[in-house]
Amino acid sequence: MTSAANNSYSSQTNAAKRAMTAERVAKLKLDQLQLVVKNIRPGMFGLPMLALAICFVLAEWVPLVELEMWFGAVLAVTAFYAAGHHIFLRRGRAQLRYADRWTWILSAQAAVFNVVWVLPPLIFWSECSDLGRMFLLMVYACNMAGAAAITSPCKPCSISALITNAIAIILPPLLQGGGFYYGIAFLAAGFSFFMAYMAQQVYATTRDMLLLREDKNDLIEQLTAAKIESDKARYRAEAASHAKSEFLANMSHELRTPLNAILGFSEIMKGEVFGPVGSPQYSEYAAHIHSSGEHLLGLINDVLDLSRIEAGRFVIKATEIDLKDEIAGAINLFAVRAAEGKVDLQRDVENDLPLLIADERAVRQVLLNLISNAIKFTPENGTVTIFARRNEQGGLDVGVTDSGVGIAPEDVPHVFEAFGQGQHDLSVKEKGTGLGLPIVRGLVEAHGGKVGLTSEVGKGTTVTASFPRERLTAPQPVPIRLTAVI
Repeated sequence: MTSAANNSYSSQTNAAKRAMTAERVAKLKLDQLQLVVKNIRPGMFGLPMLALAICFVLAEWVPLVELEMWFGAVLAVTAFYAAGHHIFLRRGRAQLRYADRWTWILSAQAAVFNVVWVLPPLIFWSECSDLGRMFLLMVYACNMAGAAAITSPCKPCSISALITNAIAIILPPLLQGGGFYYGIAFLAAGFSFFMAYMAQQVYATTRDMLLLREDKNDLIEQLTAAKIESDKARYRAEAASHAKSEFLANMSHELRTPLNAILGFSEIMKGEVFGPVGSPQYSEYAAHIHSSGEHLLGLINDVLDLSRIEAGRFVIKATEIDLKDEIAGAINLFAVRAAEGKVDLQRDVENDLPLLIADERAVRQVLLNLISNAIKFTPENGTVTIFARRNEQGGLDVGVTDSGVGIAPEDVPHVFEAFGQGQHDLSVKEKGTGLGLPIVRGLVEAHGGKVGLTSEVGKGTTVTASFPRERLTAPQPVPIRLTAVI
C-alpha cells in the first residue's frame, strides 16, 4: 500500500511539473505572438502606401491593369491580416490553451500575406528593364531585413517571411541567367542566409528576455504572497502577544490576592503572634509556606517584568542615580546570604563617577539580579566583586565578577533566553527560573545600553551592563587609558 501511495504521489508530482512546463510554454508562445503583432501593427497602415509607391515606379514597364490587380490583392490580404491581429489582441492572448492554434492561424495569415506581397519580382520581372529589376531587388532585400527583425520572435512567422522574400530575390535573377545575374543570385542567397542567422539570434534574445520577464513576474508574485503571509503571521503574533500580556496582567491580580493572604497568615503563624501553634512542626511548616509564597510572588513579578519588556511597554522614569549608594545598598541586602554561603562580597567602584540618568528601580533590579546569580553560582570561599567604571566610549560599565563555576561557551547564548538553563545550573543546589539575565538585558537595552558576558568554566563569570554616554550627567569626557610602554 505504501509503495502504491508513493508511486501515485510521484506520478501526481510529475504531472504537476509537466502542467507547469506546458503552461510556461503556452505563455511564451502567446508573448511571442503578441510581440510580433505589436511590431507589425504600426506598419500595417503603411503597407498599402508602400505598395502604391512600388506600383508607381513599375508603371513605366508594367501594364496598369496588372498593377491594379496586385494592389487590390495587397489591400485584401492586409485587411485580412489586420483583422486576425485585432481578434488576437482582444481574445487570443488571454487563452493559454489556444496558444498553438493562434500560432498557426497568425502564421498562415502571414504566409498568405507574404506570398501576395512578393509577387512583383516573380510576375513582373520579365516586363521590367534592368533598372526596374534592380529596384525590385533593392526593395525586397530591404523588406527581408525588416521582416527578419519584426517577425523574429515567432519562428513560423519569421520562416514564412524569410522564405518568400528569399525566393523573390534569388529565383528571378537565377532564371534570368548570365554572369551578372548569377552573381546577383549568389549575393542574394548569401544575404538571405545572413538574415536567417540574424533572425535566429534575435529570436533567442527575445525568448530569453520573455522568459526572464516571466521569472520576474513569478518572483514578484511569490514575494507578494510571502509578504501577505508574513503580515498575517505578524498580526497573529501581535495578537498573541497582546493576549499573553492581558492574560498575565489578569492572572497576576488573581494570583497576588490569595498570595498576600498566604504570606500574611503564614507570617502570623510563623511568628506565633496570637499564641503558640502547638507542635513545633506547625511553625516549621508555616515558615516553609511563607518562603514558598515569597518565591512564587517573586516569580510572578519576574514574568510580568519580562513580558512588559518584551511588549515594549516598559516606561523609563529617569532620575539622577548615584551608583555608589545603589551598590552599597545592594551589597547590604545580600550580606547575610553571602555570609551563609561563605562568599566574600567586594566592590570596585571608580572615584568621581558621574551620576547615571536612568530608572532607579530598573538599575536596582539589574544589580540585585546580577549579585544574586553570582552568589548562587559561587562556591564556598569564593569572591563576588561588584564594579562600576567608565568605559572607552565615554559610557558607564556596571557589573559583577565572580569566581564561580563558570559557563561553557555553548551555553552562553541560552542564559539570555527566557527560562534558559545552562549546564552550570546542575552544579548548584539552588535552582533559578532562568529569568534573571533576560530581565537584565531587557532593562539595560531599554536604556540604550547592552549587556556582555565573559566566562570560563571553573574560573568564573563576568557580566557587564554598559550604559551609553548619553545616560550620564553632561559634560563627560571620554576617559583616556594610559598604557606603559617599555
